[in-house]
Amino acid sequence: MTRKHHDPSSGKKNPERVAPLEDLSGEFSPEGIISEDILFPEEEVSSPTRQELLDSLGTLEEEKKEMTNALALARADFFNYRKRVERDRQRERAMAGEEKTLDFLPVLDNLDRALAVPANVDAKSILQGVSMVRRQFLSVIQEQGVDPIPTVGVPFSPEIHEAVATVSSDDPSMNGIIVEEILPGYRTQERVLRPAKVKVASFNVNTGN
Repeated sequence: MTRKHHDPSSGKKNPERVAPLEDLSGEFSPEGIISEDILFPEEEVSSPTRQELLDSLGTLEEEKKEMTNALALARADFFNYRKRVERDRQRERAMAGEEKTLDFLPVLDNLDRALAVPANVDAKSILQGVSMVRRQFLSVIQEQGVDPIPTVGVPFSPEIHEAVATVSSDDPSMNGIIVEEILPGYRTQERVLRPAKVKVASFNVNTGN
């Protein structure tokens, strides 16, 4: 008896045929799975009503009034600040002037005493008293930052001196040197209050010939 050869694959059912992808293209699509209306829904934008526009306009008007009032207050505050600063400066200048006046009162007192001396007092005593008052006066102004400008024996400087005359000299080393003070000058560290009027030596080779 002949045994039939058993094919292992003969007992299995034939698998169903799988259609190629190109055959399925007509059966479904991404649009068919998720709609664009679901992914990107359209938003409805409504125009503002007339009442809403009027309300917004009223709000803007109120904000404008508030800003205008705030600006007016700021201007008034600044104006008052400027007036207060100027008033304080004037008060400080007045106080500074009063303090300087107090410093000069002792000098004035000594001048009054010099003028009140008896007529029989000799001129030398009066001269000594006046010289003392002058030294006191110079001391007061130096405390205020005012110094006399040096003159005799120093080189002429147009920044602090004013030459009113020249004096011929046969000494070349004296050329440009101040030889006489006509009117004293004064200065502070910042500026010249009054230049000193002086006479200046000028070298002349013909002097003495």
